Amino acid sequence: MADSPGLQFVSSYAFEAMQKVDVVRLAALSDPELRLLLPCLVRMALCAPADQSQSWAQDKKLILRLLSGVEAVNSIVALLSVDFHALEQDARKEQQLRHKAGGSNGESILVSQLQHGLTLEFEHSDPLRRLRLTLSELLAIINKVADSNGEFFLKSSELFESPVYLDEVADVLCILQAELPSLLPIVDVAEALLHVRNGEWFMCLLVANVPDSFSEGKPSDLEECTDFQQVVYKRVAW
Repeated sequence: MADSPGLQFVSSYAFEAMQKVDVVRLAALSDPELRLLLPCLVRMALCAPADQSQSWAQDKKLILRLLSGVEAVNSIVALLSVDFHALEQDARKEQQLRHKAGGSNGESILVSQLQHGLTLEFEHSDPLRRLRLTLSELLAIINKVADSNGEFFLKSSELFESPVYLDEVADVLCILQAELPSLLPIVDVAEALLHVRNGEWFMCLLVANVPDSFSEGKPSDLEECTDFQQVVYKRVAW
């Protein structure tokens, strides 16, 4: 996995604020820091909460105030408006198709014939097609990892390498994992990201937007951590 030069990583301060849903600390973040956490914050603001307490109602108002006027919020809201049940059904059909084809990249159910490269297709796509493009690419990498017998490889992926669309691809990635957790277990997604350029950045951002996933069963010894936990440990100053 190549380094991610010039990219801003989630700080330990921001990560802890997300873990504790500390809206006061979140409000103190700079705009670039807050941008990295938008997928989770937008979901918090839009999805029906399990916590119906008055304190959470007040926190939610503060989160909505934080999101107000942030341009990228609208595109994330559009992503969340998609029928994820239908998307998951198509993704599972594609997985079966890949399995029958022996893992080769042939016919795709998620994505019709591409007229241009992935980046250009992503640029001109509506929210649903962006989700489909990213999901198809991610499943292909996950399948390749499963078939690699533990051998490391670096997968060239235009979608995960284009500096112009990294933020938007990261938004799509975070929403996909949050909305389709049974299809995309976070450890499988993180392992796939180890095999693409900018993978460390995508991985740390993904974990920051699902902070509970990092602490579940977290060992005390760094050497006992999974690969993705070690990356996050090293990138975020605890």
